[in-house]
Amino acid sequence: MSLQPFETNYAVRGYDCNYGGPLKPLALANFFQESAGDHATRLGLGMETLLAIGHTWMLSRIDIEIEDLPREGDIVTVRTWPAGNRRVFAIRYLEMLAADGRRLAGALYDYIIIDLSVRKIVRPEHVVDGTIKIDRPAPYDDLAPGLQDVAGFSPPPPEGWDQAYSMDVGHRHIDNNGHVNNAHFVDWLCDAVPPAGRGTGVPSRIKVDFVSEVVAGDSVTAWSKGDAGSGDQLSALTRDGAVMARALTRWR
Repeated sequence: MSLQPFETNYAVRGYDCNYGGPLKPLALANFFQESAGDHATRLGLGMETLLAIGHTWMLSRIDIEIEDLPREGDIVTVRTWPAGNRRVFAIRYLEMLAADGRRLAGALYDYIIIDLSVRKIVRPEHVVDGTIKIDRPAPYDDLAPGLQDVAGFSPPPPEGWDQAYSMDVGHRHIDNNGHVNNAHFVDWLCDAVPPAGRGTGVPSRIKVDFVSEVVAGDSVTAWSKGDAGSGDQLSALTRDGAVMARALTRWR
């Protein structure tokens, strides 16, 4: 039997939304990661399966394109499917659909597999069957994770960057890999963008590189920098001066 995309329905609650507004980036990231994790489990590649052989999944980088966002009371469907391997990444597509079938958002997620005994990357073909993929068009043709070539990130903070805020990481931010969950990174990096850079406050693009782990007890600082030429907003999270995550966002 051929593989089919996996679908999950979510009811959008008030706590998923900004005050008087649509779905928050934190909730969008949570919907996507939960659906991806559930599908991996259905395919026999979930977290428990990998932990049993001393490995784990970690999200490395993402690119989310957003056409519209649901509001409190809406029912949405997240559809996801694996798209094979590329270099050290296991690739997964995701899309969010409104109740009438309209696509609201789509994403490309690049995962890595970590050998926990040495905390190093394992090429996915050594763990994941390369035939477990679905040949299906991407939600959007221009999805392309990775910010390594964006000139605005060099030099890194603080030179040329504005400090947004600092915070201490708590246990509430930690996932079952023992580090800050990716959805919190997305949330913090979007929050780093000043109100003047957010337009209507609704993002149309969120690209994030998860550079290094952050754990409970760490102190992180959020930074922002606007690109006057493109209108893109850059943000970064640092710990002791080193970049832990970086993002490029666009806003309506």
